[in-house]
This record gives sequence, structure tokens and C-alpha cells, in this order.
Amino acid sequence: MSLSLTLRRLAPQSMKNFLRRRTLPWRISKQLSPHLPAVVCVDVGASYYPHVKWLQFLNAPNTQWLAVEPNEANIGYVKSWSWRSQVSTCTTGLSRDGGIQTLYVTNVDSGSSLLPPEITPSMQHRITKLDYFFPVTERRIETLTLIQAMAGLSAVAPVFVKLDTQGTELSILQGAQRLFDEQRIVGIEMESTMLAQPLMKNSGKFWQACEYLEQQGFELLHIKPIAAAPRSMRTRPNRNTYMHECDAVFALRQDVAAGLSVEHRTSLLAFYLTNLFYEEALSLLERDNDVTAFLRTRGCDVETLASTLKTAI
Repeated sequence: MSLSLTLRRLAPQSMKNFLRRRTLPWRISKQLSPHLPAVVCVDVGASYYPHVKWLQFLNAPNTQWLAVEPNEANIGYVKSWSWRSQVSTCTTGLSRDGGIQTLYVTNVDSGSSLLPPEITPSMQHRITKLDYFFPVTERRIETLTLIQAMAGLSAVAPVFVKLDTQGTELSILQGAQRLFDEQRIVGIEMESTMLAQPLMKNSGKFWQACEYLEQQGFELLHIKPIAAAPRSMRTRPNRNTYMHECDAVFALRQDVAAGLSVEHRTSLLAFYLTNLFYEEALSLLERDNDVTAFLRTRGCDVETLASTLKTAI
């Protein structure tokens, strides 16, 4: 273990929090988050903790944060919620059409899904530890659509969605077509399989997500490829394993957002900053006079924010 890693682990939490709040994303959040408009953020598959990279919205008092997780024990963190956003929970699973669905509970329950695991001939030589998936127990459960899960939240605010649901991410979005038709959704972060024959049968593939979201006026901002772990569990330099899945970030194109409200465009700015797209954020801030005027009326020091962003470029 390196000395720096050892020191980080030994440092008291108060010191870690102090140092974290001096980083660029935290400094930007301090300048921007209090002044953001009302938005809805839906974290689908919200086990264990909220992802700190979303701090621009987590720190915003006008954010309605919905943590969706069927396993209620995994979202106990909301009881000690320390963020300035308004948090609520949904402990019913989501699906494209809602209603009663079959949940396939894998042997290690983190792999459970509304899709059954299927080890095809092309994958049999790669998946040798079948006890992660099998035996599988089938359970009938009630599900909601994304729109139904959002009942009680703002009916007009821009929406951001984060999805990690073991293969059903795309179908959940497709079941919320009305939100796309109304141009409510501004940003999406989702996990997606990169396999030709996914391990969860009929999983939405990455290329299918790209095709669908481009049709809705979105562009791919970022992709983080995730290779399969080696069977030896030892990673070595200059050694490759096959591509397994990815985390992908999509945002509404700026030419599409230009026809929407200033609240939508300001929330797009915050989404850029959530994902460290400082050039995109600064460009929008410099070109969109309505956004800068909107932020000023809410007490934001736009010049200081722009200066901070310039240091990041």
C-alpha cells in the first residue's frame, strides 16, 4: 500500500471533508448550487449512497431528489441526509410498463433483475463462476413506471435521471416517452451492456441507447468503458479483457435546449459541471445572456463563477 493511500485512510473524516470542499467541483457548487432553479433528480438503483459527483444538484435547495431502490435496507442513508436538496424515496422497482413483473433473484442479490440471466455459448468460456447468478429464484413483484414513481414531484421542472438496474435501463426510459415528448428530461447517466449477447437476457445495449436518445434530441457526452475482470482477479499492465459494460452520460443538445425555458438551460449548465465539462459550461454561460441574467437575479456572482471555470480549462 502506498504512503499517500495510507495517509488518506488514517486521516480523520473532518480533515477529509475540509480537503474535499477545497476541490474545484466543491468550489463551483458553493458558487452555483444555491442559485439553481427547481429540478427533479431520479436515482434509479440508489443503493448504499448518493453519488457525490452529483453534488451540484445534491447541494441545491431547489432539487427534489428521488432515491428509487426496492431493497429498503440499502437506502437507510436518507435518514441522515446531510445535503441541502429535498430527498424522498420510492421502494418499488421500476419497469417499462409497470404492473406485476417477475424479479429474477440471483444467488448474489446485487445481480437481481427483471431480466433472467442467460449464459449463451459465446460467453460460457468467460463466465466460470456461475454461483454469482445461480441458483435463481423467481418472485412476482409490483413495479411502477418512471412517470408513476415521480408522482408528487414537480410536474414542470427539468428532470435528470441516473439508472443502474441490471439491463432494464433503456426500457425504463422508453416507458417514460411522455417525459421526452414534453422535453422534461435534460440529462441522463446510465449503465449499459457492451456485450453482443448480454448476460441478462434482452438487456438494452449501448448502441440501442445511443440510437433511441439521439432520436429524442440528446447527444452522448461521455462514455466510461468497463472491461471484464480477469478470471485470475489480477490486473496487469498491457493486458486486455473483453469489454463488458459502460457508464454513459447523455445530455439534451444545446440547439434543442435553446428552444426551452431558461430554467432548462440553467439546469443543463449544472449538468455539464456535474460531469466536469467545464468548456461546455463556460461556453453556455458566455453565450446565453438569459441564463446569466437568470442566475444574477437569484444572487449568483456570475463573473466569479466564470472566472473559476476559466481556471479549469
